[in-house]
Amino acid sequence: MTIKKAYQPLISLLEANQNSKVSTILEQAIALASAKTVQVTASHVVDGNVVAIRCYYHQLWMSPNVVEFGKKASSATGFNNMCKEGVSKWTKQQREAKKAKDQLLISLAEGEIESTDLPALLADIKEAQDVIVPLENGIGYETLEELLEAA
Repeated sequence: MTIKKAYQPLISLLEANQNSKVSTILEQAIALASAKTVQVTASHVVDGNVVAIRCYYHQLWMSPNVVEFGKKASSATGFNNMCKEGVSKWTKQQREAKKAKDQLLISLAEGEIESTDLPALLADIKEAQDVIVPLENGIGYETLEELLEAA
């Protein structure tokens, strides 16, 4: 029988404690089965107010009082993990990459390109997709400390 990867630690615990009472290993089993939470939004909070967020797209620290961040109810901070400008640029790059890949497939089917050219052309698309377009207003900091000092 094959055990799903997610359950293997739990099964290992049970196998190692076959003669134990459930009450003695229950706490360990619950710890293994509990959902792990990961904070996706890197932020800095002072007196209950979010004063800095690290934009996932730009990889820079920004003040939500200066740079606009969208609301996200499911995040710990209540903000999206990308500034609105970053979301716009990221979405545009994803859309353009998809169109370029679709066009590549059409060009291949029509014999305009050779299949041996695909890896290089796909790499070019991926490179363009991964470019980080700088902030238009230039307000972003490499480190949290730089942002806090500037504030």
